[in-house]
Amino acid sequence: MEILITGGAFLGAILGRSFKVLILVPASILVIALLLMKAGFAGYPLLNSLVKIALLTGSLELGFVTGLISTDISAAVQGFRGFWTRQRRTTSSRPAHLR
Repeated sequence: MEILITGGAFLGAILGRSFKVLILVPASILVIALLLMKAGFAGYPLLNSLVKIALLTGSLELGFVTGLISTDISAAVQGFRGFWTRQRRTTSSRPAHLR
C-alpha cells in the first residue's frame, strides 16, 4: 500500500506541474476504478477498499499541490535572481562633482 501512496503522490506531482486542477477528476476516477476492480478480484471487504481509495486519492491531491508549489518555487527563484542582479550597480570610475 505504501508504494501505491508514493506512486499516487508522484503521479500527482507530475500532473500538478503539467496540467490544471481539472485533470484530478479523470485521474481520481481511474484510480478508483482500478482499486475497485482489484478489490473485486481479490475479494477484499468494502471498508478496506474505501480506505485505500481515500488514501490514494488524498496522496494524488497532495502530490498535485506539491507539483504546483514546485513550479511556483522555480519561478520565484528566477524572479529573485533577476531582482538581485538588477540591484547591483557598478560604481563609476569618475569622481563625483559636488557643487
